[in-house]
Amino acid sequence: MAGIGDLLRRAKLWQAIRILSACALSYGITTLLALPEGYWALITAVVVTQADLSSTVQAGRDRIFGTVIGAVMGALVIAANLEGGWPLPVLFWIALVPLAILTAIKPNLRLSCVTLVVVVLVPAASTWHRPLDRVIAILIGTLASIAVSAIIFPRKPTTPTPETVSDGSME
Repeated sequence: MAGIGDLLRRAKLWQAIRILSACALSYGITTLLALPEGYWALITAVVVTQADLSSTVQAGRDRIFGTVIGAVMGALVIAANLEGGWPLPVLFWIALVPLAILTAIKPNLRLSCVTLVVVVLVPAASTWHRPLDRVIAILIGTLASIAVSAIIFPRKPTTPTPETVSDGSME
């Protein structure tokens, strides 16, 4: 079990500092832009900030691609619903099926499903702002994570060992 002694190991401490810095930067930018759901940028910063820059870039790329795919699919569902015809729940499930298949094939794009759920099913003040705001927040969190990972004690990629995989330091 990891404790405070484990955190004080240099690599873990720097990782905690990178995560906190990426969150602070994301928070500052979303506050300046007055994004209605800026917390998505902070969630992204926590998820995307990895132990080394290349892993952060890869995680950020996957998060952006998944988010954009889900936002586009969500916008299509919204547009189809506004045109009339099929009810929103039917359109949602029609859109979710291919995204679930995509996720089964490429698990790193699972956020396409999450974004579809958020864009279509979570009530919003404006129908069209939700997909755009979500993509902007994810971009902010990802860019903040990449910037922080490049600046604050950047680490070279490490080869996974049974110890780093089991203790979560490669996540």
